[in-house]
Amino acid sequence: MTTPAERIESLSRQIREADHAYFVEQDSSLTDLEYDRLVSELKKLEASHPDLVRADSPTQRVGEKISKDKTPIEHKRQMLSIENTYSEGELRSWGLKTEKLLAGEKLEWVCELKIDGVAASLLYENRSLVLALTRGDGRFGEDITANVRTIRDVPLRLPPSAPDSLEVRGEIYMTNTDLVRLNMVRTARGEKPFANTRNVTAGSIKQDDPAVCAERRLRFFAHSVGVTDGLGVTNHLDFMHLLNDFGFATSPFIKKCNSFEEAMDWCNETIARLHELDFEIDGIVLKVNDFEQRERLGATSKAPRWVIAYKFEKYEAPTTVREIRVQIGKSGTITPVAELEPVTIAGTVVARASLHNADEIARKDVRAGDQVIIEKAGKIIPHLVRVEKHLRKENVPEFVFPSRCPACDEPLVKDPGGVFIRCVNNECPGRLRERIEFFASKSAMDIDGLGPAMVEQLTSEQQEGLLAMPPLVTSFADLYRLTTDKLMQLERMGRKSAENLLAAIEASKRRPASRLLCALSIRGIGEKAAHTLMSHFHSFDRLAKATREEIALLPDIGDKLASNLWEYFHDEAMLAQLEELRACGLPWELTEDEKSELSQLQERALFGKTCVVTGTLEHHTREEMEDLIRSHGGKASSSVSKKTDYVIAGESAGSKLTKAQQLGVPVLSEAEFMKLLQIEP
Repeated sequence: MTTPAERIESLSRQIREADHAYFVEQDSSLTDLEYDRLVSELKKLEASHPDLVRADSPTQRVGEKISKDKTPIEHKRQMLSIENTYSEGELRSWGLKTEKLLAGEKLEWVCELKIDGVAASLLYENRSLVLALTRGDGRFGEDITANVRTIRDVPLRLPPSAPDSLEVRGEIYMTNTDLVRLNMVRTARGEKPFANTRNVTAGSIKQDDPAVCAERRLRFFAHSVGVTDGLGVTNHLDFMHLLNDFGFATSPFIKKCNSFEEAMDWCNETIARLHELDFEIDGIVLKVNDFEQRERLGATSKAPRWVIAYKFEKYEAPTTVREIRVQIGKSGTITPVAELEPVTIAGTVVARASLHNADEIARKDVRAGDQVIIEKAGKIIPHLVRVEKHLRKENVPEFVFPSRCPACDEPLVKDPGGVFIRCVNNECPGRLRERIEFFASKSAMDIDGLGPAMVEQLTSEQQEGLLAMPPLVTSFADLYRLTTDKLMQLERMGRKSAENLLAAIEASKRRPASRLLCALSIRGIGEKAAHTLMSHFHSFDRLAKATREEIALLPDIGDKLASNLWEYFHDEAMLAQLEELRACGLPWELTEDEKSELSQLQERALFGKTCVVTGTLEHHTREEMEDLIRSHGGKASSSVSKKTDYVIAGESAGSKLTKAQQLGVPVLSEAEFMKLLQIEP
């Protein structure tokens, strides 16, 4: 028979596991009812057996009110602030300086989101939480232990695998979803709503009554180590994995990069994904991965030399959603868009914002008529942060994502395992307009005068008296069947304008075959991939006969693009469309001049080779050297790998040179490289 002590231990374990699943893994392992029943049973058992109540019991997260005598407590190790910059140029210079300090050594970087919250330090003794401090002035912090105990993704007790003594540092924050919920509760009570997550977090963590803090559902991301009696890991990424094993939530999107250039690329890619986050960030943190290298880099009086924050300016403003509509892309993707009351943010008038996909609308619960907060961060396009639900009028209907295409009324299909919903009807007029517009764009067939307004007219029904006439263009080939008389049927289209457009359409027949391949809107096949494919296969006929495996072997193509391409060339409707274009005189294969140029390129010293430029060169800038690489048939890359053929190294080459030497990649000086290209210095 189970004893009360055993049952209390079992219930505590189940509740801790449920908290971890919900707050750390974002996965509900129990229903609310099941969770509440476990907590209720545990409370009753502990009330009957007060001698069995432990300090780290899930029921003890909310304790007595905090004493108003808040004497500052000294940190065991000073919590320094970190250096930051808003400039990509300054960031690059900092990275080069750090690499010089460790010249000749392999250097790895870890990139993390910079959470916009409140810094805190958590101290565990005998694997139990005993103290939590704010950063304060770096030397002394304020005791916030009672409030931190209410944060449900902060473990009160660590597993046996954790060291006896451990200090974990991180950021306390609030999600936008929880701010929306809290403001609805406060408004219902007649209290003033909070303006943003950062302010409410800072105010909540210093509350005298932990019950108030508990109501606000704060969260914690662990991001660094303070003091410890031994971890058994030697680098930051392994430490983060260890923290996950101990039950802590760590920042999502964390990434290890083998060069500073790779880290910078990751920063810029990640900032473009801000709309996916339910919490606020104000930058990216870049850290040296290796702990021993950090020790040798040391710190200034203000900040460590091994870490920097790449920050961006954030601006936000309230506005109202006039309506939510969907638009269709050339590949059939249905994208919801919020039409807004125009609002000025950072000097730019914002009147619309993408809602990206159906899942995001559901997560943020966006509805027409809602007051919302729009944010613009750095150079990134504006995105919707949250809905001010406490201001929502009654009975506002939810947005219902269409189940059928708004342009052709065919059923929409969700990507297997994905978030995008598409129209898969190749005859869809909405898709046609987008595809014709892309077909005419500069990166494709470059047809001057065939912009969105003209495409709209060409692909819409025409009116002749009381009769509705079919659109002039229902396929790519129809563009090449247009005549002056047909064009002059269009509104505000005179003879001269019609002749100019026809001349531009005719000129497009002289574009390279790779441009036509790009113009077809095959999913994933852009300018670069089209050039690679046509350079290898030389003609549409050979490309159509290629297997998936043959296509996938080409540089930068891979299995997914190969599959998309193979399916296109095995679709009878697509093949019929291609044959129509062929009959209209469009480029079907490389011209003799193009073949000759390609042949000459293949004979050049760098054809098919990947080169990396590093360090400071004497006679060329890095950009000039990369242009030389490309003009001689090579590919310029920013990172060294086993696939790198040459590294061109100048002064202060740093980690890329070290990695090349470790991998056995040939390293050339600037003079040796110019000799290889047979260029006189």
